[in-house]
Amino acid sequence: MPFSLHSHSGQFCEHATGNLEEIIQEAIKKKFLIYGLSEHCPRYRAQDLYPEESHLQPSDLSMTFSKFVIEARHLQEKYKSHIKLIVGLETENITDSTTTEMLDLISKYKLEYIVGSVHHVHETPIDFDEKTFEIALSKSSSSSFVSHDDDYSYSPEESLFLSYFDSQYQMLQHLKPIVVGHFDVIRIYRPKFLLTNLIWQKIERNIDFIINYGGLFEINSAGFKYFTDAYPLRDILKLIIQKGGKFTISDDSHGPLKVDKKEVKAEKGNLSSGVFF
Repeated sequence: MPFSLHSHSGQFCEHATGNLEEIIQEAIKKKFLIYGLSEHCPRYRAQDLYPEESHLQPSDLSMTFSKFVIEARHLQEKYKSHIKLIVGLETENITDSTTTEMLDLISKYKLEYIVGSVHHVHETPIDFDEKTFEIALSKSSSSSFVSHDDDYSYSPEESLFLSYFDSQYQMLQHLKPIVVGHFDVIRIYRPKFLLTNLIWQKIERNIDFIINYGGLFEINSAGFKYFTDAYPLRDILKLIIQKGGKFTISDDSHGPLKVDKKEVKAEKGNLSSGVFF
């Protein structure tokens, strides 16, 4: 069954292209049966705007998200005989108030699902571009982590990865998203970084938590732009399978031409999809 639960449009996202209806039409053309509309949630502080949003104010993002939901509901009805559209959002986890902001949005707009993602560490974007990633890396410190070995020193990369998976765990605890987006996107600018034992411990903790509450791990084909694997990394994927985790599939499209890009197909015996909307 062709489906994707993670998408963006240039109409409501500065780093995407095309309008929402064009994306839906492309999904119909490619015979998708289910397509998730999951624009980014608004951010509420000026310092959290991306460089591409320098001409905007946080209030503009809130207005844009409201317009997205209105348009998504309109298109959901317009194309209901052609495709099942589900309307949600992709989360953030930037500050301690983020959880409340997400829950308020879900309630206000009666959203059908969320894609639980983390895009910031130390209140700094880690997957927008390499420049902002390096800023987040420069803020990394081993002071937040305790080692039983007094001689052990955390590298900035290890510290950043640890902070990422801790932030993800916090988001998972608070929101319990049905879809967990690009589980290990922190690898984006450090694809050859070897995951340490402590990082693996946090990865396993997060995997166990997701499985326990019934979340779906997103196999996100956008990873192919940077790696030989999708998100998550193949070794992480194997661990999820060993533990009995369930998957969903997403193209994380950012425009009509990217719908179904690097399509990932579920093969019997390899993927256990748990998505039925």
